[in-house]
Amino acid sequence: MGFWGSLLVVRSDDRVSAHLPGVAAASESVFLDAERGWRVWAVDREDPVSDEELAVMAGRTGAPVLSAYVMDSDCAVVEALGTRTGPWRTCLGRASMAAYMAESGASVDDWFASAEQATRAAARWAREAGCEPSETVLAAAFAAFPDPFVETVFIALLEGLGVRTDG
Repeated sequence: MGFWGSLLVVRSDDRVSAHLPGVAAASESVFLDAERGWRVWAVDREDPVSDEELAVMAGRTGAPVLSAYVMDSDCAVVEALGTRTGPWRTCLGRASMAAYMAESGASVDDWFASAEQATRAAARWAREAGCEPSETVLAAAFAAFPDPFVETVFIALLEGLGVRTDG
């Protein structure tokens, strides 16, 4: 069984629970540290990080934020908020996401930006964040099939955004 929970990308050393009352300190851990003050937190809870929580984090850190709600390590809902560029949403692992959505009759295309739209939105988000995005790497991440885990695709997304991991 894979991971269910959120990966929250913030430019802050503060614990997520210091800003979001809905996140228990016991349910958060550092997923990875990145250059220039970026940190990725794993938040192990049933509900994804909400739009309101993203807005709180952006407001408190003064920087864009991004969340990926990982579903059994098969796919992820990616939601981001720029302080100037606004929100955008897409998914990683579109085929796997389509399988999750099939039972409800919903379509991935109805809910999420296409890979092309997501690439443009992600590049704008990254530039606002002071990063140097690679649209080629972003497009590849949005089109990638998780093999075997979507977390690997998420790390490629970070690389495409210019949020480079330490090390």
